[in-house]
Amino acid sequence: MRPSALRILFCVAILAVPTCMFADQFCTDLPPYQYQPCGTVAATNVFTVNALGVGAGVGFLFRDYHANFADDIYARVFRDGSLVYTGDPTPTNLDSKMYMRTVLVPANELQAGDQIEFVLQVADVNGPQTYYSRAEDFGLNADGLNHTWATNLPSQGFCAFINPEPCVFVGFEDLPQQEGSDFDYNDFRGWLYGVTFTTQGVNTPSVPEPSSLMLVTGVPLAFALNKLRRLF
Repeated sequence: MRPSALRILFCVAILAVPTCMFADQFCTDLPPYQYQPCGTVAATNVFTVNALGVGAGVGFLFRDYHANFADDIYARVFRDGSLVYTGDPTPTNLDSKMYMRTVLVPANELQAGDQIEFVLQVADVNGPQTYYSRAEDFGLNADGLNHTWATNLPSQGFCAFINPEPCVFVGFEDLPQQEGSDFDYNDFRGWLYGVTFTTQGVNTPSVPEPSSLMLVTGVPLAFALNKLRRLF
């Protein structure tokens, strides 16, 4: 094999890497548990303590995760704009915690109307990362973007199993944009109780979807393969 052919084979392998990265678990979940539109940064959410939270605390029922790294989550409570409570980090990548309710904030720390911030700690290979869910703290995130998505669910399934009230389904993204995040918000997910949420702002374009990525890498890949065939 000629040296130039070896170089082309190396280029082909490099070009194929991004496609493989985005082909795994990108928007594979069924509604209502799939974030839409995948590949964009989710709109900002504001989580507020309701009557259920005042009575029973802010609870989280872990569903599953597609995490790239080991994550911890905890909650912070803001009252009239001031931080009044910080919880202890809870590991998320444990199969033993699947479908088990964890109290992120006890009832005695809450008042109706308190704002809840979720904090995700990620053991990134490029260094630990921390992602905050309040818009006021996005500047502390590695890419300055929102890494939390939420949607309201009716009182059915696991929502009804815990409390006969609607609950909030929430998902987190654990990679920053500069590390190739796919922004599908399924790296850590579950049902949230004791809060309501409102959405502010709009979804922000971020990374190309797999089909777009194939268009970017496919042309040079086809050119390289054609060049390779001509060398033999």
